[in-house]
Amino acid sequence: MNKSETFKRLSICLIIVLVLGTGLTYARSGTDVKATERVVITLDSQIYKDNVIKAVQEKGGIFVRETLSKELIFIIPAAYLNNQISILTIPGAAYIEEDRQIKLPTPQVNKISIIGSNIQSTPNDPLYSQQWGIPMIEANKAWDNTTGDRKVIVAVIDTGVDYTHEDLASVNKSIGWDFVNNDANPMDDNGHGTHVAGIIAATMNNRKGVVGVAPNITVMPIKVLNSAGSGYESDVADGIRWAADHGAKIISMSLGGDLPDPQTYEATRYAFFTKGVLIIAAAGNSGLNQPSFPGAYPWVIAVGALDSSGRRASYSQYGNFVDITAPGSNIISTVPKGTCELCDPSGYSSLSGTSMATPYVSGVAALYWSHNMSLNNKQVAYMLLKSADDLGTPGWDEYYGYGRVDAYPQDG
Repeated sequence: MNKSETFKRLSICLIIVLVLGTGLTYARSGTDVKATERVVITLDSQIYKDNVIKAVQEKGGIFVRETLSKELIFIIPAAYLNNQISILTIPGAAYIEEDRQIKLPTPQVNKISIIGSNIQSTPNDPLYSQQWGIPMIEANKAWDNTTGDRKVIVAVIDTGVDYTHEDLASVNKSIGWDFVNNDANPMDDNGHGTHVAGIIAATMNNRKGVVGVAPNITVMPIKVLNSAGSGYESDVADGIRWAADHGAKIISMSLGGDLPDPQTYEATRYAFFTKGVLIIAAAGNSGLNQPSFPGAYPWVIAVGALDSSGRRASYSQYGNFVDITAPGSNIISTVPKGTCELCDPSGYSSLSGTSMATPYVSGVAALYWSHNMSLNNKQVAYMLLKSADDLGTPGWDEYYGYGRVDAYPQDG
């Protein structure tokens, strides 16, 4: 199957909801409704908001919050939900759907503690000599042209980011948000998001740790996953909308699920087509020929992982949705120093996965945009795919997409 030069074609199966009168029909998403406790209710109109909240609360539901797209999130006892909690009688409610959980790509990969190197490379960050991915994608050559521009904002939608980390001066807490706890403190209590942020934009030439692909851009930290690395699709969708509405040029998502859902589908469409945001997401770590969403949406760039030899990593998912590949195995980057799942006392650790490959592509996109601020999201996407170094079968293929991301396409 061939793909167009810019975007893939993918038939998306959406949930179709039949609305009968003023009632509410449950939209089954492929998982057992008996296990569902958190749901999203869409209204016929905002004028019915208070009425719907009151009616669901009377049936034992707990109101969580309103989404940025004006839907209502509830936690509903399974016993009531299995009987549809008489929700068909609630005026003003259009439909209800399960708020499915979304998780970091599995397996959780290869945490390795790192001892600092005595080698002082250029730049002077002491662990730079271990960052094999930087020269592989020629980011070090691109730095002669630009190391990034603070006006280019990359939203890291993940477990949050440790904005106090010594090597993450690029992170701007004030423009981020925590949708897990619904507050303005997107601190990372898992470690994954901090690792991703460091790959994109760890500080250069500060004689500490590592250096990011685009060290002088701005990172917007958005927390949608909890300390265990899981969260809800409604929170991911709101994270996407938040980023789009608060100035992000690029959204980087090292997460995904096996099925499409209407919330992230509409949020990514809004960000890409309405707000002009470039969206980049992980291809997944099952090693199988199967899509991962939101990466498999046609307007999202899906990223597979390479090992240090430049071959597709065995865990990297493949198929007609893959657009591009990047270094992903044994990638050293920043992590919190606390007691979280991926924390390390040194503040640095090595992880593997398409989660690590994704921020490499996000960083390169940020360099492209920093070099030419007049570009739009479609042009940057085209540049990423057209300039990729072809791997595997000539042209696009299901294992490597258009090839390995190249930060310095002028070379060769």
